[in-house]
Formats: sequence, C-alpha cells, structure tokens
Amino acid sequence: MKELQPLKQISGPDPTYNDICFSGAGSEVLQLSKTFPAVEMVFGNDQKVSLSPENYLFRHSKVHGAYCLGIFQNGKDPTTLLGGVIVRNTLVMYDREHQKIGFWKTNCSELWERLRANDSSTPMPSASDNKNSSLGTPPVVAPSGPTNDVLPGGFQVGQITFYMSLAIKYLDLKPHIAELSQFIAHELDVNASQVHVLSFASEGNYSLIRWAISPASPAGYISNATASSIISRLADHRVRLPDRFGSYQLLEWNAEPPGRRTWWQQHYMVIIVGIVIIVFLGLSVSGLWFVWKRSQQSLLTYKPVDSIIPEQELQPL
Repeated sequence: MKELQPLKQISGPDPTYNDICFSGAGSEVLQLSKTFPAVEMVFGNDQKVSLSPENYLFRHSKVHGAYCLGIFQNGKDPTTLLGGVIVRNTLVMYDREHQKIGFWKTNCSELWERLRANDSSTPMPSASDNKNSSLGTPPVVAPSGPTNDVLPGGFQVGQITFYMSLAIKYLDLKPHIAELSQFIAHELDVNASQVHVLSFASEGNYSLIRWAISPASPAGYISNATASSIISRLADHRVRLPDRFGSYQLLEWNAEPPGRRTWWQQHYMVIIVGIVIIVFLGLSVSGLWFVWKRSQQSLLTYKPVDSIIPEQELQPL
C-alpha cells in the first residue's frame, strides 16, 4: 500500500512478525475510509468483492489510532493468507452443490439481535455449512474494538475450542505436538497448561487438530476480557506459527459455558484442608501421648539413692 499522509508506517505489536502497520489514522472507525482506500478482491471469473478499510485492517494493540493489514504472507507457501477481518459484517454463503461462494454485506450485530428476538426463526446457514462462524456466541462486530465487545456481558466462558488444519503429515507433526501447544499458548497469551488437544485426524499431507483452552486453575471459568482477547486473535487470524509446522487454516471456534461442577469439585479444597488438619491433630495427639507415656515410665523406674539393692555376684572376666 502506498503511504498516505498523515500516515506513518510503524512496527507491528509483536516484533516477531513483520506486520505492516500505520499510525495517525485516529480512533474513529467511521473515518477510516477517508484515510485508507477501498480494496477489491478479484476472483478468477472477474467477480469482485469490495473491501472497506475495516475489512482488511485490525487495530494495533499497543499504539492508539494505529492499524495493521490483516493480509499476510502464508509462511513459505506462495499463497496469501487473508485474516478473519475480511468477512467482518459479511454473510458468507457456501453453495457446495454448485461449488460457489457468495458474500453479502450485513450488519451482523443487528442480524444477531433480530435472530434472538425471533427465537432464531429466520432460516440461516447451519453451522456445518459455515466453517468460519462461531457457535453459541454472537458474530464479532466490525471493527475489532475493545475485546469485551466480542462476548455479551452476562456470558461466562468455561472453555474455548477450535479446529486447526495444518499442511503437514501427522506422523511428522506428532513428535512436536507439545511444542506446537506451547506456541499456541504464547500466541493466545495463556498458560501452556490451559492448552489441550481434544482430538486429531489426518488425511494425506494434512492434519486436523481440535484444541481446547481451559480456565487457569483454580478458576472455574475464563474471564470475559481474556475470552474476548482469545476469540479476537483466532477470528482475526493473528495466531502465527513457525514455518516448520506448515501453513494452517482455522476452521471453526466455539465458546462454551462452564460445565456444572459436582459437589466434590465445588468443595474438594475444603475437604483436603480438613483432612490435612485432622492428620496434623492426630499426629500431634499421638506425639504428646508418647511423650507422656515415656515420662510415666521414667517415674516408675526411678529409685532413691539410699534404697537397698540386692547384691549381685560379679561375673568372672
């Protein structure tokens, strides 16, 4: 993109990656079109989809009023990686029978509210037809504003799951699963202990892994701010992996409410502390009893100095 005044090209939020970012655009999203041009995505049959700035930019997480391109080089692959920002406020239709795809500009937040008001009575593509949609959470409003806007305020997240397809054979990937989970934890800014592999499958040169992000112990749920940050990074395709893992594609993510905990799960810490206290008191009482017993034995075996002791015959040397 040609630099436009008063824009200034700056470094990306993560120095590990060569993001193309610009500062000086201001924080008003509605004014972005006065600074950044519209971009057209051209398909093979000369069909075009116009992208407004909020459909190819994401906010710089460290510089106020700065934005970065949501279009990346796909590792060593010659193809271009388009982030999830491309389909913000866009209803994507998949026609598998005729092998066609359609894009319909839509105010997703209003559509979500209408669907909720109508109890989801309006026909919509199923989750299995739209692999880039979330399940059980409202669509992300463009652009990626504060992270707490991704999820409704009253929604608690017990687990976040997502499918990731990698262009690498599973036999080559299997020895490095733990290392891959470390990279994912780093990219999502969570502890490595929170990242789990739920299932995996392989087909040819591709591997499909289902991941889960669980709450940090001992919390029973992921905070709204943390969950929104994780979902934004996944939806915006901001998870970067080393080239040795091949190119990847995020197929689906889902935010699930906390599972109902059993009585034991709710009170296990109290029970463990109680057991420790009982064991400690038991050992203390046993120790005191042992000391008292020894002292009583000492009193019973004590004899005065002037007491008569029977003579004992000395044994020869």
